[in-house]
Amino acid sequence: MRTARVRARGEDFRVVRLQGNLFVCSKANGSCCCGWTEKGRAAVNQTLYEAEWERRKLRNQVHLSFTGCLGPCVLGNNALLLLLGRAIWLKDLNDDRLIPAIFDYAQAMLDAGRILPPPLALRVHVYERYLPPPGDSFPPLVEPPEADDGAGLERLDPVCLMDVDPATARYRLEYQGRTISFCAPACKKAFERDPSAYELT
Repeated sequence: MRTARVRARGEDFRVVRLQGNLFVCSKANGSCCCGWTEKGRAAVNQTLYEAEWERRKLRNQVHLSFTGCLGPCVLGNNALLLLLGRAIWLKDLNDDRLIPAIFDYAQAMLDAGRILPPPLALRVHVYERYLPPPGDSFPPLVEPPEADDGAGLERLDPVCLMDVDPATARYRLEYQGRTISFCAPACKKAFERDPSAYELT
């Protein structure tokens, strides 16, 4: 795991650098057509998305976000997987059996360290929405982050990955010889239930 030191509101914070993010469009989270059963879409099974994400212990690699409209409503239900610097658009996700397939695909790419062609189960559900960037360049938007010095992990709540000051944290526990700080009691309880799901390595 790597962190970046990021300045906000005049303070320095440590932020976990991820491999990507899965955005799932859902009527429950905004004004959109995804999950709108009256329009022929399946209800978006957020519980299954969350269960697959948790079961695979991806929280420190790929963030999961439920969002309102992603745009191409006619193709809903939609999702957008940003992974390894690539936008992978998914359409017509109107069968719960596709949800584990999305996570299988993401895990396969994480394991390979590169973008892979979609598996058979997702082939008709993947499409290119964005125009390709000009050339092969990937120009940085900001100065490159400082070289990761391995510091900062002791300041992260391992459950929500929020920056927590160990000196002032109200919720903490000892685990495998180190003190772990949490932002709230709910995060501490989640860690106590299954520490292996939240180990910062």
